[in-house]
Amino acid sequence: MPSYPITSKESSRRIRVAIRNVFLNVWDPIGIRDAPNAQDEYDGYIGRAFELLMSNASDAELEDYLNWIVRRMGMDASRKSFADVIQDLHAIELREPSTSATSTNVE
Repeated sequence: MPSYPITSKESSRRIRVAIRNVFLNVWDPIGIRDAPNAQDEYDGYIGRAFELLMSNASDAELEDYLNWIVRRMGMDASRKSFADVIQDLHAIELREPSTSATSTNVE
């Protein structure tokens, strides 16, 4: 059982796509953003990032995870700041979009 709030399939998908976009367009540690055949390179790391965000992870927890990913890829993370990546991950809207429409009374 997850230790974060349950969200709808649509919201989960929207959040995961947003994480993927941050990984590709802001972070992209291996430089594959412009390689059409490699757009799924970071997909294996999205699930844990989703869990961290949904459980209100701190900046330090997100940085630890990003460092772990970079080390797992066999790269040196010591020269990279994760501040922009973490800021953009925290900026992802995690709440369910409002489905209530305002009704107008036409007489």
